Amino acid sequence: MLTAFDFQIHFDKLVKFLKPVPVPPKLQPGLETKQVNSINHLIMVMLLVGLLNTAIILVQLGPHGENPMAALWGLGLTLLNGITFLQHLRGMKYRHTDGFAARKLHAVAKSATVHGLFWGALPLMIALNASDTEFMACITITAGMMFGGTFLLSRVPQAAICFIVPIGIGLLSASLLRGGLTSHLIGVLSAVYIFVLIYSVRWAHRQFVQQYLSEAALSEQSQVISLLLRDFGETSSDWLWQTGSDFRLESVPCNGRDADNSKSFMSVGRNFFSLFQSGESRRKLQQAMQACEPFQDIVLQVRVSGCDNCWVSLTGKPIYEDDRFVGFRGVASNVTQAKQAEDRIERLAHYDDLTGLPNRAHLLDLLEGWASAPLEIASIRALICLDLDTFKVINDTLGHQAADQLLRQVTNRLTEHATVNDLVARIASDGFVMAIERPACENGLESFMDTLSAYLNEPYSIWGATIVSTASIGLRKFDDRNLDAQMALKHADLAMHASRSKGKGQWAMFSPEMANKAEARLRGESDLREAIARGELFLVYQPQLSTETQKVVGFEALVRWNHPKLGMIPPSEFVPIAEENGLIVSIGEWIIRSAAAQAARLPSSIRIAINISPLQMNATSLVSTIVHALAANRLDPSRIELEITESVLMADTGFALERLHQLRDMGLRISLDDFGTGYSSLSYLRMFPFHKIKIDQSFVRGIETDAESRAITQATLTLAKLLGLRCTAEGVETLYQADFLRQHGCDELQGYLVGRPQPMDAMRHLIDAASEDSETQAAPQENEYIAPRTAMAN
Repeated sequence: MLTAFDFQIHFDKLVKFLKPVPVPPKLQPGLETKQVNSINHLIMVMLLVGLLNTAIILVQLGPHGENPMAALWGLGLTLLNGITFLQHLRGMKYRHTDGFAARKLHAVAKSATVHGLFWGALPLMIALNASDTEFMACITITAGMMFGGTFLLSRVPQAAICFIVPIGIGLLSASLLRGGLTSHLIGVLSAVYIFVLIYSVRWAHRQFVQQYLSEAALSEQSQVISLLLRDFGETSSDWLWQTGSDFRLESVPCNGRDADNSKSFMSVGRNFFSLFQSGESRRKLQQAMQACEPFQDIVLQVRVSGCDNCWVSLTGKPIYEDDRFVGFRGVASNVTQAKQAEDRIERLAHYDDLTGLPNRAHLLDLLEGWASAPLEIASIRALICLDLDTFKVINDTLGHQAADQLLRQVTNRLTEHATVNDLVARIASDGFVMAIERPACENGLESFMDTLSAYLNEPYSIWGATIVSTASIGLRKFDDRNLDAQMALKHADLAMHASRSKGKGQWAMFSPEMANKAEARLRGESDLREAIARGELFLVYQPQLSTETQKVVGFEALVRWNHPKLGMIPPSEFVPIAEENGLIVSIGEWIIRSAAAQAARLPSSIRIAINISPLQMNATSLVSTIVHALAANRLDPSRIELEITESVLMADTGFALERLHQLRDMGLRISLDDFGTGYSSLSYLRMFPFHKIKIDQSFVRGIETDAESRAITQATLTLAKLLGLRCTAEGVETLYQADFLRQHGCDELQGYLVGRPQPMDAMRHLIDAASEDSETQAAPQENEYIAPRTAMAN
């Protein structure tokens, strides 16, 4: 027994079934065209059947004349069939116009409605006065027309329903009018037929639409597949080949006129092996085919003229017929582009793209073979390493293109001096290496180096401009049998750096002392890192004496290193190491913190001077380190004096001046150290308002013996007074120097005469003397230096 819920489920399924199948808009015109075509194929049958049934009805009703409307009905239906046929013929003329299918379906629905009304009126006309035989005959023919029309119009559900409903209503109404059990049964059957036929039309139409959509999807997929296959056929570089048992080609994909050279080199009758260049790949191919073994992806270069730049990949397997070997069949692929790309990648991995020379990695491989090759009698081998001295300046000022042009010209000069057995390589941006073999005559190698160096130091012409770019060169002889190429390259690089220390455009030969110094420097760097961690660095202070009060007014903080094994190491040895590897920044921060803490324990009249390196000046932590050190010790910034050299300004003048202004605005005092030893000291005094300048000790030491040193020192002191700057003289060691400096207006003295660099505790007497009230002290007599004598006594 069906429940209400079951009934609702079945009803929902029925409603869903009666709804039309959704058709994408782009496929709707095609569906309508297919519906019209189905009608066009059957319309003649429909009209002929209608005329035939009309004639049968008229014959059945005509002899008795009991129904005068029958003749009018038959005439009207015949005229309707004729009009429908004429409209069909007229519509065929416009079947290629836009919207024809939609208009045609609408017209068919209207025509089906009219035909249905005619056939539905027939049972009503005879229901009351026709005999049972006539009535049953008309009912049967009308029902047949309803079934036949449903079948013929099933692909156009609108037209089919418009045809079924009027006829069904006519049958049902006539059965009710006539009365009687038989008539009522005919009415019930008519109602059932109407529902069944409408249901059948909807089902048939759904099947028709779904079939059409499936065909459309299949057609679209077929088009895509056809397009892909056509594209593959046009662009694919693969083709089939086949040989006979004698390895001669029997089947090829194209003839010699094919525009694709990758295929055209194959021609029927050619020996398969003769098509390819000799080598390991061809030998592998020949062995596999002669052994009747399959092979895969063997890459070979074509040998045929006109196709010699073509590379193919072959895959094949033997063919057997009745266990008898009859040849090979396989696939060939054009891999020319892939091979060229692979060769380019391989070249980039081993050669410099700009100069075409071997790079560092390839050079080391070549050097192994070069060094182990037999050496001619009375010959010597050597390795040359060189760098361009001003390459960075040229690159920054003239641009990368000019720098590239310079590198090409340097390459040309090196290759001009290279023999067939020599190697030339580029191992860095401006670094080159030459591996040479020359006669072992006296001074022969030295003479070659002089010539090469002079040639490389000659001016270059780039885009009409003359450019001077010298080269620093290092030489390492292969005079040790146990020397390998990598060690020789390292030694040549050490010699190059040694030549650069002598000046630009020089060359130097490697000596064991260079390696010893390099190893010592490396050990020194490692030891220095450990020294920072272990606290082996400490500060000493050298006093600065006022020439006016003869009291200490400041101390310069100087770093020292007490090595646990080597003892005291001078700053001239470890400070350059710290500057090269960047340790000077962390050391400098430690000096700032330690010197500020020491200054806080000194009288307020005494300042501490701290040297600032170029790396420190550029460090982002410099300002924050100074601020924290001042705040932690509650120290007046004016008691800290920062000493800088010209090298600080030369690195980046704009940034350095901005940083110096920032430090000066904080209240720190700034002094220019080693004044007079650089190239632009006067211009720096104009650009930045220093508090003090320090006369370099090289001028102070020459005061007693050198008139030029006296003149420079006097001029510097005069300049300082004119600019309103204080002046400190370094390296004061004699009373004569002190008297000369005081008489010419020097404000402060610093040197061994005043005091050697010592720990602060060793100079407590100087601090105490500076802290005493000046009113209780006797005024010093002219040319009398109590503090220096006291300092010297200590």
